[in-house]
Amino acid sequence: MQTFPDIPQLEDMLFNLNAALGATESHGALCGMLCAQGATDVSKWMLHVLGEHEESSAGLQAAGRELMKIYQISVEQMNNNEIDFQLMLPDDDDPLEDRVEGLGLWCQGFVYGLAAGGIKEDTVLPENSKELIKDILEISRAGYVADDEAEQAVEEGNSEEDEVAFMEVCEYVRVGVLLIYEELQPLQSSTTVH
Repeated sequence: MQTFPDIPQLEDMLFNLNAALGATESHGALCGMLCAQGATDVSKWMLHVLGEHEESSAGLQAAGRELMKIYQISVEQMNNNEIDFQLMLPDDDDPLEDRVEGLGLWCQGFVYGLAAGGIKEDTVLPENSKELIKDILEISRAGYVADDEAEQAVEEGNSEEDEVAFMEVCEYVRVGVLLIYEELQPLQSSTTVH
């Protein structure tokens, strides 16, 4: 089974290219676009991540290869019940505040991806999906809140409760994204213009 690229390494590549989105955010955006459209063209997604570039460079090609891996893994995970869908987030051994920030960025990317995929505020959605998207939007703000709370947590020492709560929120988002994906697929056939 393929694994996601190393996040810090990809983050550096994207930063050096002045990319529009970071590593975790780009995976969230892809998942949002996939939920909104059922399928999305890899080049459209990469354009959202990397922005416009006049000419190709070794750095751009290397980042493109890593993004292609993310694309292939994500499409396979979201369309295969046998494979466990995973959020591309910092490692479990990274500090909790980094993981909370990563989840916030992932969720920001997801909401961005929904919009890029054509889901607008006035789009009629199934009730479950609407509720989940609202929750994911709230979680996307966690990255901003995390900084103050993280400093406090570091002073107090991270508790087991914080770890458990974080894992529960990650699982909620992971399962929520799959439910949104499943619920929105019937919309694709009815909203497609022929």
